[in-house]
Amino acid sequence: LTSGNRVFPSSIEVEPHQITYRKRRWLGSTEETINRDHISSVRGNHGMMFSSMVIESSGGSQPIQITGLWKGDARKLEDEVKASQAPTLNAG
Repeated sequence: LTSGNRVFPSSIEVEPHQITYRKRRWLGSTEETINRDHISSVRGNHGMMFSSMVIESSGGSQPIQITGLWKGDARKLEDEVKASQAPTLNAG
C-alpha cells in the first residue's frame, strides 16, 4: 500500500539529545543520527491514511527521509521532534 518496507521495517528513536533512524536490510542496517541542536526543519507530507517525513540537519549530514508512516504516527513523530527542540527550563 505504501513505499515503506514491510519485510525489514525501519525504526526511529527520538531521544532528548538526538534522533536515530535505523533502516534494516538483508545483511545489517544503516543508521543515521542527527543531534537535536542540528535539526533545521521537519516536513510532513500527509495523505488520507499515510504520511512521509523529512528531517533536515544543519550539521552537514543527509536528511532523514521516512515513508509509509501511518498518519497518526507521523503527527506524533512531528510533535516529539518539536518537543525535543524546546528549550528546557532550569528551576532555580
